[in-house]
Amino acid sequence: MDILLKNLKVIIPALIGAIALFLVIKNFSKIKTFLLEVKVELGKVSWSTRQELAGSTAVVIVLTFIMAVYIGIIDLTLSKILSLMFK
Repeated sequence: MDILLKNLKVIIPALIGAIALFLVIKNFSKIKTFLLEVKVELGKVSWSTRQELAGSTAVVIVLTFIMAVYIGIIDLTLSKILSLMFK
C-alpha cells in the first residue's frame, strides 16, 4: 500500500492514458469515418484567394483602428463631462 501511494503520480497518468487508448481503439472506425467526412467537407469549401484574404484583412484592420479612435474620443469626451460635473 505504501508503494502504491508513493507512485500515485505515475499510476494516475498511466491509467488515464490506458483509458484514452482503449477508447480510441474501441471507436477507431467511428474516428476514421469522421476524419474521412471532414476531408470530404473541406474539399467542398470555397477558399479565398490570397488577394481576397489580404483585402479582407486590410478592411478589418482599418475598421478596428477607426472604431478604436471613435471609442477613444467618446471616452475622453464623457470623462471630461463627468469630471466637470463632479468637481
